[in-house]
Amino acid sequence: MRKFAANYLISDTGIFLKNGIAIIGEDGCVVQYIDTRDDIKEIEQLIFHNGVLMAGSKFTKTNYENLRFEPDQTFRSLILRAVADSTQFSIQNLMDLGKQLQVQFPEMKIPEIINEITVTLQTDGGFTKETIPGIYLLIGTDLVGLHFTSRSKLKKIL
Repeated sequence: MRKFAANYLISDTGIFLKNGIAIIGEDGCVVQYIDTRDDIKEIEQLIFHNGVLMAGSKFTKTNYENLRFEPDQTFRSLILRAVADSTQFSIQNLMDLGKQLQVQFPEMKIPEIINEITVTLQTDGGFTKETIPGIYLLIGTDLVGLHFTSRSKLKKIL
């Protein structure tokens, strides 16, 4: 088992933890999330990263009904338009879309953007989310304001 921590961690269910810890099994998937309640302590073999830590995931289109979205610029419509022709949506696609949406909705924070994209994909987009092996670190973000920046990128660390 491996242990990773970061300034912030997003769990599989979208919970945003400050200084959270992810315990990774031999298969490369998260077996446990630990909420330190922002009081992280040294733990044997814990690797700390600067950024936002998240588990690997992908979205697969399972419902092929025609999507209906208004020709407006609402958050939901922009997401649905971005995935209209997709059958798969990776964690990298999720971060790229998050960066684009941050520009149009600067008041939103990273956890809200990621959760809204995830919910929209699953409820309105016809996608199913699957956890896959891998741990990723979102770097180059504004960790104080919790915003994507033009330098934000996703880095695979396991």
